[in-house]
Amino acid sequence: MRTPFFIILLALPSLTTLKAQKYPENPEPGACYIRCPIEEIKEVAKVTTTPSYMDYKIVPAEYKTVEEKVLVKEASKKFEYVPAVYTEVTETILVEEPINKISLLPVETLDTFETFEISPAYSRFETRPALDDCDSPVPGDCDVICYVYHEAVTKSIPVKKILKEPGYDKEAQEGKYKTIKKRVIQTPATYREIEIPAEYITINKRVLVKDETVDSFEVKPVLREEVYLVNEGNTSNEGYEWRKIECTLLDFNILPIYYALNSAALDSRAKTVIDEKLYDLLAKRPEIRIEINSHTDSRSSDSYNLELSTRRAKAVVDYLASRGIKRSRMVYHGYGETQLVNHCSNGVQCSEEEHAKNRRTEFRVLPH
Repeated sequence: MRTPFFIILLALPSLTTLKAQKYPENPEPGACYIRCPIEEIKEVAKVTTTPSYMDYKIVPAEYKTVEEKVLVKEASKKFEYVPAVYTEVTETILVEEPINKISLLPVETLDTFETFEISPAYSRFETRPALDDCDSPVPGDCDVICYVYHEAVTKSIPVKKILKEPGYDKEAQEGKYKTIKKRVIQTPATYREIEIPAEYITINKRVLVKDETVDSFEVKPVLREEVYLVNEGNTSNEGYEWRKIECTLLDFNILPIYYALNSAALDSRAKTVIDEKLYDLLAKRPEIRIEINSHTDSRSSDSYNLELSTRRAKAVVDYLASRGIKRSRMVYHGYGETQLVNHCSNGVQCSEEEHAKNRRTEFRVLPH
């Protein structure tokens, strides 16, 4: 891969000098430029390998528990000389109401292929060897040209087609019951009446608040990118062109991310900073390359700090690579405690704020 280099224009040289050295035409005083290779132009076509569809998930039923008093012995009367006679009976009580149980039916698909045209058909004139028996001394009299047709180039892509959409079935389920025993009067008491109060028990009952249902959601399609070459780039200017860039990006800039103690892991806040500071720049400017450097304070051993800073710088590069940035566009270094920005070296008493200034990650756009 050809690498760009940069130039800072502090004064405007003569036009003759610029053309001789192939510098940018009509540069702005004080502006910065990098010399970038002209990339081959490619197009990316997205092919749907699995289409989107609606699927379902079960929303469980909701219950609430309530207390209910159940009569287990009715009120009665008894007499002083002839007590009442009771008999015991059994009664069944509903303690959990029935529901409709839902079962999901999965989607059914078929593996097949779709043909994708990666290069269109075309026709052109092509030369053929001159006729052997042509004796004309005039150039071009014996030339042979043919108008040749070239067929399109296609490629078969595996795709899935939906044979049956997902669905669901409902099945009614019985409620839950509890059997209790209670005593009822068989023969009332006689003679002197004595009131016998009723007896109750308290049971916990689950009452259905909301029946089991389903929620629908869209399963997103699966896309596959197919890249094909449109042209092989511009060969003028020796395959390079000048592009303007902010001069501050050529110096080291602080990347305000923070790591946990003795860790190189990136949290969500760090990834957001990297997206805003680096990913957007690299995505919009595919011609530039960057350098990532990480530093530690002087606490812990020299070798440990060097290894930790290297892992932290590499973590930034690995994250950008996971977002689709080519590793060839990024270099990284870990310097440990070898490039402190203040006096807080080994054995020097410093505040936490002073140590924090040495714990930093920096980036810059590479000039070449």
